[in-house]
Amino acid sequence: MENINKLYDTLETERIKLPRKKFKKKGQNILLILCLIFLINSCSKIIPTKFWTNYKSNLIVENISDHGPYGGHRATYWKAKTKNTFNPEKVIEFAKENGWILIGREEFDSENVKKWKSGNKPIFPLTSLGFKPENANDFIVEKFPRWINSNITVYKFKTNFIMIESGTDNSIEENGFILINENGTEMSVYNLWGE
Repeated sequence: MENINKLYDTLETERIKLPRKKFKKKGQNILLILCLIFLINSCSKIIPTKFWTNYKSNLIVENISDHGPYGGHRATYWKAKTKNTFNPEKVIEFAKENGWILIGREEFDSENVKKWKSGNKPIFPLTSLGFKPENANDFIVEKFPRWINSNITVYKFKTNFIMIESGTDNSIEENGFILINENGTEMSVYNLWGE
């Protein structure tokens, strides 16, 4: 009888241990799956404007992207041979699908555009205070080369990320910009976020 009791105790112990091992393994698998889901869903948030590299990627001539723990910036330039390749309505729709909200637009002739310089370098005047075509005295403009020298329309967007004026609590939500030249053969995107 004593042997039967030992056998029963052994079986009972093993029966209890087995589900714990399975649960531990299942728990690890569930945790791994949750981590993978989180990483997959957050990868596009790590580089807030990465989606622009998917827009007519075969026509991208220049692509500058830098980001870190306190923010980042993007400047991308597309060029086509065919007129109206960059249709404003389609570009705005693409931006909207990726969380950008159009809040305004402004037209500039080539003479004014050519005045956007830092030293002798053509720049897009996106500063830590926002888009400042009249007063671009900010070191940050060096990160935004300007490739288009003709008449343009600047489309202004509120993006998923904000820009914070360094050393203050002032935030600027208008921090995404699309430039399209008047015949639709050139387009640039500029974005600055963080502090």
